[in-house]
Amino acid sequence: MTTLIKADRYKLRKSRSLKVCLIVAFGLGILMAVLYHMAWKTLGDNLEATRSMMTAFGSDEKTVDEMLSIIPEENLWAYITTALADTNVLYIAAIVISIFVGSEYSMGTIKNAVARGYARPAIYGSKLLLSMLAMLLVVVAYVLGGGTVGVVLYGFSAKAAVGQMFLQMAAYLVEYIAVCGLYVMIAVLLKSTGHAIAFSLVMPMLVSSVLQIVVMAYSNNDLISRLWLFQTVTATQQLCQYGNAHVPFLSAAVYFTVTLVIGLFVFHRQEIK
Repeated sequence: MTTLIKADRYKLRKSRSLKVCLIVAFGLGILMAVLYHMAWKTLGDNLEATRSMMTAFGSDEKTVDEMLSIIPEENLWAYITTALADTNVLYIAAIVISIFVGSEYSMGTIKNAVARGYARPAIYGSKLLLSMLAMLLVVVAYVLGGGTVGVVLYGFSAKAAVGQMFLQMAAYLVEYIAVCGLYVMIAVLLKSTGHAIAFSLVMPMLVSSVLQIVVMAYSNNDLISRLWLFQTVTATQQLCQYGNAHVPFLSAAVYFTVTLVIGLFVFHRQEIK
């Protein structure tokens, strides 16, 4: 497997899509942080009016408090956690991973490793490990972009406790690994770069929309964050702060295990041409 990892690492290092997406992630991180700051400034200046308006439109107090809690305190850590919770970075990573894994099928190179006698679990594991690396690189680039704005505005500052910061970072890490496992599984199932990119981008939105309807029907505000991984990522900071830190860890473990089992099973049964 070491040889496979070296080969995939070389391929990832030479990947133009990774380089482009890293630049895009960094630039988008800066842009989104600036836009968030402008929006938060306006919202913060009119907090009571915003609360009254949301209440007038039928939102309950719990929902209003949760939505307004996203307004960050004026410190660097607030901007870092906002970047970590932003699903935009997951969509950028979806493109990188879909190209990295899907291109093996589109170009027909996946059969080379199989023909050389490498075990299929080892091939899949190598793709998964390097996809995790790609995911983390994109996330770091995005956080650096957002963090740059935070540093300019507030310097190196944080109001969260050190233990809470490490807890949140650990939760985000395992969630990103789980999302990566999902993207790799999709690329293996679809065996096409284009199809994998499209499905990885559209599927999270469709699932979120369906669950939003279910939430409205059953008045369960916690349903999405406990069932859908992408929404759990968004809610991680609140979950960790209010004693529900087990939710992101448990959700990530379930998603990663399920996608790994499905991905390995399908890849083992695939006819590689």
